[in-house]
Amino acid sequence: MDDKQSKTAFIGLSQALTGIAGSLLVPQFDSMNILQTIYDGFVNNAGPYAAQVILERFVSLRDQGLGDDEIAGRILADADNGPVAASLTKLWLLGNWYPLGSQSNPVVISSNAYIQGWAWKIAQAHPMGYSELEPGSWAEPPPPLGDYITPTPQS
Repeated sequence: MDDKQSKTAFIGLSQALTGIAGSLLVPQFDSMNILQTIYDGFVNNAGPYAAQVILERFVSLRDQGLGDDEIAGRILADADNGPVAASLTKLWLLGNWYPLGSQSNPVVISSNAYIQGWAWKIAQAHPMGYSELEPGSWAEPPPPLGDYITPTPQS
C-alpha cells in the first residue's frame, strides 16, 4: 500500500471508528494540517507494522462490502487490532495517543491535535485556553450536533 492508499484507508478507518464523516475529519481547507498530524501520530505511536496491519484489515473488510459499523465492531473485537483502534479513536477525539496495554500517561501528539480534538466539537465546547469563537458567542445557540456526527437511532 503506497502513502496515498494508506491515507485513504486511514480516513476510512477513522470514519468507521469515530462515526464522523471522512469529509469532516479531513476538511478541504486544513490550515493546521490535522490529517498529517493525526496520521503521523498514529503511525509513530502504534508502530509502522501495526499501522499497516490495521489499515490492511480495514481495506479487506471494506472490500467485502461491510458497512462502517460492522467494520468498527470487527476491528475493535480483534485482539491485535482492537487496542490500536481504540487508541486511534481517542487520538481523533482527544488529540492524545493512549499507549497500548499500559497504564502510562497519554502522549499529546501536538497542541493543534488537542485543540482540534473532536470531543470539543461533539460536546459543543472548546478546550481550556483556546476558542475560535468571538466573545459573547455563548449567548447564541450552538450549531446542531448533526453538523458533526450522525446520532445513532435508538431502538
